[in-house]
Order: sequence, then C-alpha cells, then structure tokens
Amino acid sequence: MDLAEVIGRVRFVANVDACERDKLVAFNWNEPGRWEVFLYRVDDGSITRVTDSPEGSLDPELSPKCDRLLYHRDRGGDERFQVIVRDLASGREEDVTRDPEHYHMYAKFSPDGERIAFTSNRSGKPAQLHVYEWGLIREVTGWSEPVFFFEWLSRRELVYVKGWYNTEVRLVDVESGVDKLLLHFEGAETFIGGVDRESRRVLFYSNVDEWFDIGEIDVDSGRWRWVYRSSSEKESPEYYGGSVIFIEFSSGKNWLRMLRDGRLETLDSGVSDIAVDGSLLAYTKTTSTQPSALAVNGRVVVDTTPEELKGKLVGVEAIKYESFDGRLIEAIVYRPSNWNGSTVIHIHGGPDAHELDRWSPVSQLLALQGYMLILPNYRGSTGYGRSFLHLNDRDLGGGDLRDVVEAAKLARRMGARRVYALGASYGGYLTALALVKYPELWDGGVAVVGFYNWYTEYEKEADYLKVYDTQKMDPNLFYDRSPIFHVEKLKAPILFIHGANDPRCPVEEVIKMAERLRELGKPYELVIYQDEGHSIRKEENKIDIYRRIVEFLARLEKSSEMKLQN
Repeated sequence: MDLAEVIGRVRFVANVDACERDKLVAFNWNEPGRWEVFLYRVDDGSITRVTDSPEGSLDPELSPKCDRLLYHRDRGGDERFQVIVRDLASGREEDVTRDPEHYHMYAKFSPDGERIAFTSNRSGKPAQLHVYEWGLIREVTGWSEPVFFFEWLSRRELVYVKGWYNTEVRLVDVESGVDKLLLHFEGAETFIGGVDRESRRVLFYSNVDEWFDIGEIDVDSGRWRWVYRSSSEKESPEYYGGSVIFIEFSSGKNWLRMLRDGRLETLDSGVSDIAVDGSLLAYTKTTSTQPSALAVNGRVVVDTTPEELKGKLVGVEAIKYESFDGRLIEAIVYRPSNWNGSTVIHIHGGPDAHELDRWSPVSQLLALQGYMLILPNYRGSTGYGRSFLHLNDRDLGGGDLRDVVEAAKLARRMGARRVYALGASYGGYLTALALVKYPELWDGGVAVVGFYNWYTEYEKEADYLKVYDTQKMDPNLFYDRSPIFHVEKLKAPILFIHGANDPRCPVEEVIKMAERLRELGKPYELVIYQDEGHSIRKEENKIDIYRRIVEFLARLEKSSEMKLQN
C-alpha cells in the first residue's frame, strides 16, 4: 500500500451551511480532488455536486429562500477571493466583486437575500465590511483594525467584531452609516455567534474572566447576560430552537454541547463546524481515526474514512509536560505500536490555534510509518485561557520556541534516538528557528510555507497579518528571532516546501533562505509549487508533498543508522 497516496486521497468535508426552507445543506468537499461545493437534500438523502472549477470553490452559503448560493474563488491559491453567486435553478454564475487585485471573504446574504456583506481590502484598509447591492459595492466600516466576524441582524443592520485583540462588538446601519458600540470588555477578546433576528438578540463568547464563556446581548436595550460558563474554552454558540448549542474544547477534544432549560447535554465529539437554520442542524466532525464526516440532524450522511484504513489508524492521547519555567504544556501524542525509535515534533501554525484529536494527514502518515509524534500546544495557543493566549505577546519565537524545545527533550526522555521538527506556516517558522537556535537537539526538519526573516515578512505579508504582527511582535527582536540570520549554526538537514502564490508567507522568504544556505554549504532541499498558495489544496500536490516528507525522513533515518554502525 502506498500510504502517501492513500492518505493524500482521503477526502474532507468542511464549511457547512443550512437552509431549512428547502431542507438543504451546502458544504465543501474535495471529492473530485479539489474543493468544490455540494448540496445534501434532507428529504431524499441525495448529494449533488454544484460547482466545477479548476481553482475550486470555497465557503458556500445558501440564500434565505434556498434558491441561490454564494461561494469564494481565487487564482492559484493567491487568496484574493472573489464572491461568486450562483442561481441554483439555471446554474448561472456571477462574479459580483470583480476585483482580482483584492480579497473578499466571509460573504453572507442579508435576511431578505437582496444584499451581500463581505470583508475586503478593496477600499485600501485591511478586511473592512462592504455591502453589495444591485451591482454596487460600498464600504460600511473604515477602521484600521480588521473585521472577520459579522452577522446580519436585519436587512440594514450588521453586528460585527472589530480587531484581533481587545475586540469590540459593534452594530452598523448599512443605510445610514450609524455605527455604535454594543459590547467591550477592556483587555479581552469577545466574538459573536448566532443571532435571533426576531427577538434581536446576539450570542457572544468572551474571555474577560479567563475562559471563553458564552453570553447574550439584547441589542435594543444594550443589556447583556452570561448564558454558560466553565473552566474550559467555548466557541461558535448558536440558537437552536429554545436551546443554545456550542463547541467546548476539553481534554484534547472538541465536544458539541447543548444547553436546554439550564441542563447541559453532550451531543457529539470531534465537531469542528456548525450550521443551524430553524430546526435544521448540520455539522462536520473529525478525529484522528475518522478523517471527516458530515452529520445532519444527528445522523452521519458522509464519512470519508477509506476502507483500507479502517481499524488501522493511530489514535491520540493528550499529555502534559513541564516546560522551562515550570509551566505545564499540553500536547497531543501519536504512539504507534510499531515505533521505529524516532519522534517528530509536529508544530502547529497560527500561532493562535491549537492541536487536538482531529485528522492530521501528515501526523497520521508518519505514525503509520512508525514515527511517534508530539504536537505541543505551546504558549500563545488558543484553548487554554486568556492568560496562556497572551504569554507570547511581543515575544514570538521566544517562550513558544522553548516550549517546542522542551517537547524535543521530552521525546529523548521517552527513548527517542532521533528527533525531527516539522511544521507549517508559523509552525514552519518555528521549525527553522528551532534548528538554528538549538542545532544539537535535532536530526532534521521539514518547514512548510514558513517565513524566515521578520523584516521582509512584515514588509510583504498580507495587510491583516501586518496588523496582527504590529500588536503581537516586538520589532527590536526581529533580528534575533529571524532564522535567516542564524543559519551558520544549522547542522541538521532541512526540507523546505512552499507555494509560489503565498500571500501570507511570500515565496521570497524561502528563496532567500535557500540562497543563504547554499552560500554556506548547509544541507537543505527546496520544493516550490507554482500553482499553490499558503494552503496546499490540489490533491496531486498533497500526495507529492507527503511522499517527499516520507522519503526525506527515510534518508535521514538511513544516514543515522549508517553513522551508528560506523
């Protein structure tokens, strides 16, 4: 069995939306080898493919009357998404944004279906709210901070969240332009969930008291109240009949919970995306042993687990280890029964993200090859409270890197003879930094779509990321925390993988890194995919990447064994 090909061909469902009127569920599925939009009909259980584009189509949303569908499409992974509207009866598509030099994201129909809101930089500022109506587009917010979360409250009102950190929940009237503050907790992150348009209430979740807790705003009175609080992180709250459903992260897993009449119920685990419309509930789920599934009203209607992998996949466990300052760090661990004595420290990106029991194709592929994997949720990761989230403020590449280093030391204590680093995006950056800052610890590394020079990354990265880095990183540390300025210390071979159209970590980052390594005669390999961006989407490229990683590590394993024999 060619495991790289089998894993590379595992299908995934994501980005679900629901429309109760015609009992339709729209979702993304890479069944044809790229991301396309599919419709599931609840009445007869049929699944129909809607889109067919060489570039794929992402993030579908159904109109309130279930007669139209919108989705996003870019070119070669450049993430300059355009909003496409499709009439489901005729199949006719229309690009309503028509500006390939700028991005347009998170598009949503208004409650009457006549308007479309999205966030874009087409007016010169990062990720601001715009509204499309009758062929015209106008900007409705004009902040210097980006807007990523928003919902229509009525056909003329949008509730939205301003900023990355220390966020504000605001309400803007798209006709008058009147914009007012609804909720702000100083120093906290507050985001919105579902809205009840009839009663004009909005669900939110905030970490003002450490953990993301769920609350509710009465828009007209301005009053708010807590709905559910606990000592773990919650997200994505939605109204569901007379209940509230949400995702709670605990013990390395995502749990779908429902709060009904003050009683808490657990509906499912491994849930990653929720869509609710009236009584219609759809969600996607993923675990280390069930790659991806779509459930509608509690019943799984798509399960992408290949037959040849059933019963063979390696499950995970959550452990904790002590870091350099005595702080406990949680990690997800794959322990294959046929451990080959080597361990891979798989470093997540973000850094505002976290690892959990979910499908990780590279981790699963390497576990099936006999590697143990440790996936550390280093300081700055989400999922562990506000204090932990902000431990890396103005210190990126500092304490978080040392948490990764302690994971490598843990691997040695667990008996690993060889330890490798692997990561993508910010994880690719930490991989390279780990290999040059702590060269004695590592036997090799794989850095995917990373950045390697803080000065050039900050200059050329996407505008909304520049806002993030301005708040999160100290420019006085740029030199010390840039791998490219320390490559003379590199000892272990490193494999670089990148997309030529990457807008987040521009390809120039890895080209300059490779040039410097070549000058110094350091061991490295470089692969650039001309038709990809930051997210490697095309199936053939994924399979090629997985094979290259397996072969690269296999060569290092063989070289290490030869050295031991000699």
